[in-house]
Amino acid sequence: TYRTRTFSVPWWLWMVFTGVSLAATIGVKFVGLFVILLVGYTTAMDLWRLLGDLSLSMLMFAKHIAARVVSLIAIPALVYILIFLVHFKVLSHTGNGDGFFSSGFQSQLIGNRLYNVSMPQYIAFGSVITLKQRRTG
Repeated sequence: TYRTRTFSVPWWLWMVFTGVSLAATIGVKFVGLFVILLVGYTTAMDLWRLLGDLSLSMLMFAKHIAARVVSLIAIPALVYILIFLVHFKVLSHTGNGDGFFSSGFQSQLIGNRLYNVSMPQYIAFGSVITLKQRRTG
């Protein structure tokens, strides 16, 4: 098992793979939060087991904590942020689902008929307004 071969290349690969998978689960559905809680719980239990191992030095225990922080917190956060970075770079143009979003958001989409149209922040008395249902545009 990988418990006996800690800090080996396969051990690191599985830790990083778990971190990337955590980022993917939270990115797909909010239910992924429960997956993160489960992995966090099992990681805490594993660290608790390592803390009770008297043959393990505190330096090695600190390395275990650092490895888990990097692979299970930092890498998932970085992947999650990078996914959104790509998402906003790619989806800055208009598409067929624009009608579901507010006019203010649509005015930021390149190619939309509302692109760079100035939107008044306040409505003056006597202004003509259009009301839209939230779900259907």
